[in-house]
Amino acid sequence: MSGSAATATRVRAARPAHVPAAVRVALVRLTVFAALGLFAAAHWVTLVSSPPVGRTALVVLVATGTAALMLGASQLRPAVAAPAAALVGLAGMALGMVAMGLELRLLFPGNWDELFDGLDRGLAGVQTAEWPYDGVDSWVRLTTLLGAPLALGLAALLAFFPARRAAPVLSGLGLVTLLVLYGSAVTERDPGASLLRGLALLLLMGAWLWLPRLGPREALGGAALVLALGALSLPVAAALDSDRPWWNYGAWTFLENRRAITFDWTHTYGPLDWPREGTTLLNVKSDRRLYWKAESLDTFDGVRWVRGRSSTATQRLQGVPDPSSQDERWDYFEWNAKWDEELRFTVRSLSTYLLVAAGTPYIVSGAGVVTTASDGTTRMADRRLKEGDSYRVKTYAPNPTAAQMRGAPGALSSALRQYTAIGLPGAPGEVVYVPLWGSASFGDPQAPGTALEASVYADMYGVASRITADAPTMYDAVKRVQRYLNRNLTYSEKPRPAEYPLNAFLFRDKFGYCQQFSGAMALMLRMAGIPARVAAGFAPGSHNRDSGEYRVRDLDAHSWVEVYFNGIGWVTFDPTPAAAPAEAQAADINPITARGGAVNGARDVPPVPDATAGAGSTAVDGSDGGVSGWLLVPLLVLVAAGALGWRLGRRARRMGAAELAEAQLAELRRALAWLDWDLPANTTLLALERRLGLTAGPAAARYAAALRAYRYDPHAPGAPSLRERRALRRDLTARTGLRGRLVGLAAIPPGGPRPA
Repeated sequence: MSGSAATATRVRAARPAHVPAAVRVALVRLTVFAALGLFAAAHWVTLVSSPPVGRTALVVLVATGTAALMLGASQLRPAVAAPAAALVGLAGMALGMVAMGLELRLLFPGNWDELFDGLDRGLAGVQTAEWPYDGVDSWVRLTTLLGAPLALGLAALLAFFPARRAAPVLSGLGLVTLLVLYGSAVTERDPGASLLRGLALLLLMGAWLWLPRLGPREALGGAALVLALGALSLPVAAALDSDRPWWNYGAWTFLENRRAITFDWTHTYGPLDWPREGTTLLNVKSDRRLYWKAESLDTFDGVRWVRGRSSTATQRLQGVPDPSSQDERWDYFEWNAKWDEELRFTVRSLSTYLLVAAGTPYIVSGAGVVTTASDGTTRMADRRLKEGDSYRVKTYAPNPTAAQMRGAPGALSSALRQYTAIGLPGAPGEVVYVPLWGSASFGDPQAPGTALEASVYADMYGVASRITADAPTMYDAVKRVQRYLNRNLTYSEKPRPAEYPLNAFLFRDKFGYCQQFSGAMALMLRMAGIPARVAAGFAPGSHNRDSGEYRVRDLDAHSWVEVYFNGIGWVTFDPTPAAAPAEAQAADINPITARGGAVNGARDVPPVPDATAGAGSTAVDGSDGGVSGWLLVPLLVLVAAGALGWRLGRRARRMGAAELAEAQLAELRRALAWLDWDLPANTTLLALERRLGLTAGPAAARYAAALRAYRYDPHAPGAPSLRERRALRRDLTARTGLRGRLVGLAAIPPGGPRPA
């Protein structure tokens, strides 16, 4: 008997362990998902030159691991399983993007603005890219590559989400997501051998749809059947006329619905009606902050500033380096050489005939045929700038110190007389030419003042004359006018209509926006004999230290003043207060400017190096390379998310009624504090119930009443239910906006409260 028993034991031990059906199905599903995901992603990354093979494999591994964790989350109770799976899926997408080459820091909320700007720029470039993309714009390359981890993460989230009733539908949507990833890649760039690739795809689709439900023998038979059908279909597919497609997918334009934004820079002084949606218009690569000029307005017609005929003149002003002559520019002032800039512009959502630049451009490349006037305004000769265009500008953009402007040499050239001209209302063509600052040669120096005193601008002329009368230098006079506007007028985007808007701005309303401030300053400077004009375009925008680029948005549309100094050229002055919406205008660039001290804010301050981007950084290039140790951080977050959801579910199940009620009370206190409710320390549950009923809603009041009843009424049925808890969260965050809803979700998370 004993020998037989031993033999039976040995026989049983020698048999292979039985794998549970659920585990076998899960392993099969994960294997098929990984195979199909790798097939689709491998085709997708060929849209860029030198595709990152190693990173692609890592992305597929991350997506498969995400799917496995979601299968584990399905073992939790339903109230916890869904949010835990969603959290794991989102974390998997984030980890996949990092594996593909995205900087980890860009996933944190403080850097989302930079991330969205980069992706927006990449999407703009994708629309005009040639495949495979081998350009120099790292964001176009990375944005293209990020399609793989996003699609794989979404497919994993759909196919493995713990929803029993909807599981077949979600699994089908996951398959569709992977097919779209593959189909989009081969549509954009045909890799050849399409029939063989189609046969491989057919096998993978069959495995996805049927393999998890088949045994080994059935699986082999099914694979043979699919192969046979695929082989029989190859001749039929080859015979089809591909020159006449049933659906012309090449004409589809999913990404071409972006609205191009245009500007009219002529001053109107009415309520501000520019686009104000935060849309990115330009990316500018520059070593220092500058104002990006689109047009110079050099003529005051009696009411407003416009671009006059003299703007197209090619005459070079005396006493300033000629931007077209390198030798002369160096000989005149050696320190002028550092004011040469080479800028690179990438057009985003801007459409214009005027080429945005800075200073006085002397070389423009990459924009086709252009004409540049003496004032720096550059116009496209035969087309508009459009999204995706990129061009380079070499320009002379002076940024002198106060001492350099105070010491500007020589008398002003008579050619500058046009920049002290003031059109007066009344008879057409009535123009007053004010004598140039420091000039002694003028026919009748009293005549211009007499004409201005008799005009509608007499009060403005009086103020301009008074505040500049004893200025020791022209620069000091300019600063006095700028300081006067800053101290006596305020920023507002809703000026009232007036027959003479600049008069109304100075003496009636005392508020306006950049057009009023720049228009009034330029006019007052001309009244003092100082050559001035208005410039229109964009403030510097926000700086990205990593790329060295400035992001210019529609909010940065701006108007400022340019003043001419001998031996220096046209210098930027911005009289508009810091409250203006234009981002990083002079007042934000240099703190002195807010009080009228700094000149134009374009100081030569080198960018601070980013400690997170070293020489070996793979920040945004998407190239294939070694995976740094910090990739473990999001991986740990992914694992911890699943563990946390599982643990919260177990805790919620283990807590007794009394412990649960205490946890709910502590959670309610925490949520109210996070949502900025000011509650005295001695607030009772009854008082809280009444206050919630008045200010939050009936569900919140019922929740507090249920807590109070459970604590003080021995006959109460029990602590509030999970349904009542969800209703409490809805009431507390109903009118708090997106931020409040997110805070409420963090304070009252799904799945039940934690123990106090």
